Amino acid sequence: MSRRSMGTALLTIALLTACGSEQGRDAADAARSDADLVLHGGRIFTVDDRQPWAQATAIRDGRFVYVGDDAGVQRFVGARTRVSELGGRLAIPGLVDAHTHPGNMGHYGDKWAEITATDHEEVLAEIAAYANAHPELDWIVMSGFPVGSYGKAGPHKRDLDRIVPDRPVYLVGNMGHSRWFNSRALELMGLDRNTPDAVPDLARFARDPDGELTGWTTEWAFAPYLARFLEADLEANRAGIAHFLTYLSSLGVTTLMDGGNRWYAEEVTPLLAELDRSGRLPVRYEGVYHIYVPEQVPGAIDELMRMRRRYAGDRLRFNTIKIHFDGTHEIRTGAVLEPYSDDPGNRGNTLIDEDALTAFILKLHQARLDLHLHCVGDRAIRVALNAVERAQASLDEPLYTRVTLTHLEIIDPADYPRFRELGVFANFTPAWHAYWEDDLTRATLGPRHARSFLIRPLLDHGATVTFSSDTTALEGIEEANPYLGMQTAHNRQYPPDGPNATIREPIADRLSLEELIRGYTVGGATQLRMNEDIGSIEVGKLADLVVLDRNLFEIDRYEIGEATPVAVLMEGEVIHGRLP
Repeated sequence: MSRRSMGTALLTIALLTACGSEQGRDAADAARSDADLVLHGGRIFTVDDRQPWAQATAIRDGRFVYVGDDAGVQRFVGARTRVSELGGRLAIPGLVDAHTHPGNMGHYGDKWAEITATDHEEVLAEIAAYANAHPELDWIVMSGFPVGSYGKAGPHKRDLDRIVPDRPVYLVGNMGHSRWFNSRALELMGLDRNTPDAVPDLARFARDPDGELTGWTTEWAFAPYLARFLEADLEANRAGIAHFLTYLSSLGVTTLMDGGNRWYAEEVTPLLAELDRSGRLPVRYEGVYHIYVPEQVPGAIDELMRMRRRYAGDRLRFNTIKIHFDGTHEIRTGAVLEPYSDDPGNRGNTLIDEDALTAFILKLHQARLDLHLHCVGDRAIRVALNAVERAQASLDEPLYTRVTLTHLEIIDPADYPRFRELGVFANFTPAWHAYWEDDLTRATLGPRHARSFLIRPLLDHGATVTFSSDTTALEGIEEANPYLGMQTAHNRQYPPDGPNATIREPIADRLSLEELIRGYTVGGATQLRMNEDIGSIEVGKLADLVVLDRNLFEIDRYEIGEATPVAVLMEGEVIHGRLP
């Protein structure tokens, strides 16, 4: 060995020895000066496989410069260092909500109402009462009609015509994926028996036997026709978005991905850019271009690039295209391998076929963009995985595009190992992993319903799993609480019913808290290409950290949803609460 080589080796050994339990490439340099903030005396779950637990951390210039024991952190304490004794409290990395909808938080302001009834005649009575009470409204807009009460044929416009004949009526189903219009609305939008379905068995217009439109539409077939009539209430949306983002931030969510705003992108995105440019965007925000009808596919990449040029900023970025690839099992639009149990001729459908999706993924690869696919049914999942496999096989280099499939209600067992093999991310909404409003899918799926929302097989096969809230309205905002999501997936029981709630079998699919926190942190960070900076508490990463009022690993499993952050740190600054 030369003198230079020997000297280098000795220096390396000395540095490694000096670093002790510190992790990361900058550990040696970090030890040379005081920290801005030191936290010690805690139970820190780092989500770093090399050092899962720590007592203390030091932060300087917004990044972790030490992670280890209480003794080791002392050398980072100087005259200007703020020091906080955590008193044994649990701390975890900042959380990632990897699919939600902040832009939906105030579209129509107070110019809409919620339908609460479940009986058909009572539903009509609520609509009539609302219309009569608001003669000033050009459109009657309401949400929550009970889709399951109307069977495969869906509701009919004649019932709405009877109670509101002179103004357009636009109703959103309680599952969010179907709409009910009266004749006046259809007329204004220019829809009639000659209007083609956007996608058969997916985005379609229900028809009478003679071909006449019934007024019921599934998925987003109606969107191109309605968009010009109903503008978002900008002030209500601005307030709703700010409220929702502040709520998530207060719970420790420091990063999120927008699941799409359909035709409202140009009304929502400027509001986000305004928050970002004024320094009031409280989270890192991955915006998307949202494809919900096939006609959008050819121009999607150009549109995302335009959004990036016009709106991207310090925390707002645009690297992902989202495709509403199939529908839902409740209204039989999810793409399934075998026909629906109560509709033998119907297997649902995908927005585009496998060939088109493969070609699109290759275009995303060239543009260095990622893809997020709404996939509910096992056939949609199979088609998506096939497209990724074909795209990769056609390249002489690794596929750049990170593909995430979200929702994943039923997966064919043959496809479990393919997620890891193909590097495809699996995104779930834990709040759904319990029994409520399940009767519809039991009827449509039959025996397949028993394998709904299974995560354990994916984890066992080494897939990267991420978690999200998929919240679409301020009503029920508490379902976006990540700790409530953790409790639901940990127990597979509906939280309000406590220990007596029905367990969604199999009980073996209950997830550990370690698995859940990992999915809410480093999993989501990796999905969004941010894992070099966030997702775990490691030297060199941005100092996002949540100090909780109770230890999730020690409390009763039915109290997890009640956990509350004592303090939320983002890049080393306390943005909610206060440190002990």
